Amino acid sequence: MIELVRGKFLGRSEGKVLVDIGNLVVGIICDAESFSETKEGQEIIVFTKLIVTQEDISIYGFDSKEKRDVFEKLIKVSKLGPKSAIKILSSASIEFLSTAIANGDVERLSSIPGIGRKTAERIVAELKDEFEPMQVDDVSLEAIEALVSLGYAKTQAQNAVKQARKESPDANLSKLIKEALKILSKM
Repeated sequence: MIELVRGKFLGRSEGKVLVDIGNLVVGIICDAESFSETKEGQEIIVFTKLIVTQEDISIYGFDSKEKRDVFEKLIKVSKLGPKSAIKILSSASIEFLSTAIANGDVERLSSIPGIGRKTAERIVAELKDEFEPMQVDDVSLEAIEALVSLGYAKTQAQNAVKQARKESPDANLSKLIKEALKILSKM
């Protein structure tokens, strides 16, 4: 199995990260957030999962081992393949997924694009014991929802709120949204 790939980032193409590993350029399917801010020529490490089917051999990759671990758990769910798991990881943070799955929050899970109620119920039923709730406070969740309603992508909103929360840990909702908007304006 290929655990990780180390090489130079050449860019993104059709949902793949292109990595130069010497005499070979590897196209690795990844979520929207992984390596989204990486500059061309930068050295990167991609945590990978090799998937072999009758029709295809694909490498899926992530910017963290934690994301890969969540991906591996998601693809164990019946009727949920790697393409769906990548879409889920592109639309929701690990914190959001872990908390929603651990708490059995089908409503929150089904709010992720591409996940219907039945799929959300299946994910909870099959993975509830494998996840621990993560510390995501209600104010942060409200701020993320507000930014999404303003038209920002969910992952962008989550990253901005996470960064704003680090800079102002005790911020109230309006201050958190203002700080997150400042961060988003710089992206």
